[in-house]
Amino acid sequence: MELVAFILLFVLGLITILLEKNLILKYLYIPALFIFMIIVRIHGFNFGGYQKDVLTYAIEMQEISFHFYYLREFVFWFGLKVLYTLTQSELLTFILLDILWIYYLLKILKTESTNKLGKGAVVVLVTCFPFLFGYENIYRQFYATIILLYSYSLIEENPSKSLRFFIISFFIHNLVLFLIPIFIVKKCFSFNFKDRITIAIIISLCFVGLLPFISHLKDADPTKVDMSIAYLILFLSVFSFFIFKFKDNIYNIILEIPSLLFFVILMLGYVLFKQEMIAERLGMMFIIFLIYDLYRYSSQIENKLKRIALRLVLLIVFTLPVLLFDSSMRFLI
Repeated sequence: MELVAFILLFVLGLITILLEKNLILKYLYIPALFIFMIIVRIHGFNFGGYQKDVLTYAIEMQEISFHFYYLREFVFWFGLKVLYTLTQSELLTFILLDILWIYYLLKILKTESTNKLGKGAVVVLVTCFPFLFGYENIYRQFYATIILLYSYSLIEENPSKSLRFFIISFFIHNLVLFLIPIFIVKKCFSFNFKDRITIAIIISLCFVGLLPFISHLKDADPTKVDMSIAYLILFLSVFSFFIFKFKDNIYNIILEIPSLLFFVILMLGYVLFKQEMIAERLGMMFIIFLIYDLYRYSSQIENKLKRIALRLVLLIVFTLPVLLFDSSMRFLI
């Protein structure tokens, strides 16, 4: 049933993008998303559809510990415990958490233009494979990514609020620290654009250089299939495309897709240093931000056919792996 619901959500996403109608997004897709997440939770708890991480959360929410492992990401662990104390139900706790992340996901897109389906990034994100792995298994990292994406969406218009949510996301999952460069390039005190690029590149290179020494401080179990090389190829391919597109002014790449250059630097460094596990985890976070930036870029395309084509490519390219690989299909069947 979960597989059928996922396919239906994907098809509804295709229709939403093709017709570019906000009414379909608001009154069909979003309600369908809530129903899908309820199906995910019922399937996971009642029919054994969950894997290691979520089952661990279901156990941990019933206990409390002040071990450093929990204190360093206390927002998630103690928040989980509070919700479970109120509901006395693992299933209801996860449903409430799902409602909250969907709320913030929609809030991220609230300021986007309502014409041209500006809020439609939710359609691409929800069925993409990093999201699926997130709400099905690596939930803590997924939750931190949603809150961090909200922070990212605020950085230019409300830096102080953005900083508060960045701190919250850090105490949900410490890996978000590695995304600091993409925040700096968008806003960093009174530094001009070129200076922000320089600072962000330096910090990215520092992260790459320090990673072999600090990676042991953070757990980063792989998702069973090493996709780090594939992620690197993806980022390099997109970067090469935009270098060709903006060959007259390379700075436009960072203006239009702020995250792309720094993801290339970080992923290239992690793979070269043979840090595949953390590269895979971070790669999944990076893809979510890349999708967000690319979808925002698509809203600037005046030609309707080109705009829809780009969005369809994003939806199909990042959803099809879910249906093609056993590592993702095992969650749905």
